[in-house]
Amino acid sequence: MHERPTALVTGANGALAASVIAELEDAGWLLALISKGPVERLRERYPERHAASVDLTDEGAARRVISRLEQDVGGFDAILNLAGGFALQAAAEVRLEHLQELFGMNLHTLVVATSAVLPGMLERGRGTIVGIAAASAIDGGARAAAYAASKAAVAAYLRSLDRELSAQNVRSLIVYPMGTLDTPANRDALPDADPSRWIATSTLASAIVRGMLLGPRARLTELKVWPDPS
Repeated sequence: MHERPTALVTGANGALAASVIAELEDAGWLLALISKGPVERLRERYPERHAASVDLTDEGAARRVISRLEQDVGGFDAILNLAGGFALQAAAEVRLEHLQELFGMNLHTLVVATSAVLPGMLERGRGTIVGIAAASAIDGGARAAAYAASKAAVAAYLRSLDRELSAQNVRSLIVYPMGTLDTPANRDALPDADPSRWIATSTLASAIVRGMLLGPRARLTELKVWPDPS
């Protein structure tokens, strides 16, 4: 059993994950990493880490992989659900397949991974579950009905887990980036936008880790992080 706090990070090949992983490791955490892409890419990026590749919408495969990683690190004190996706459609063009795809990427991955680590957290009597929502989950957004619905579902799920499990010291933190994240993918997708008005992934990662570690005798359940162009 390791004495360092441990966490599972999903979506570990993403830009936000890179910043979150750096913040957690600077704080002394031992991490296990999951990505849907080739595990070789993940291991090349994070050598000597506990890493695995799995599609989190494949519940059976995901549970097997997470169980193995949990044994490798001696249990998880936290899970950071960073796997997800984004798409826009005009309201009249939304089809069930679009909704299923976004719910799969944003909600199903979170539920599968979280459900896999919950028994161990409850047995040890501690745990933090982090999920990423979105500003549109609160206020909606033009061309974002399906995406906003999937992120609102993320928030409702985590809020319900917190209501059910906080008395057992297993708690949830819902993170709302209240603007666009400054990632290579977003710069490519929005070449005419001004990224100086976006949220740096390092800033969001720092807020997430500080929110997880807030104390004593206080905690965050929901965290809104706004862009600050000044």
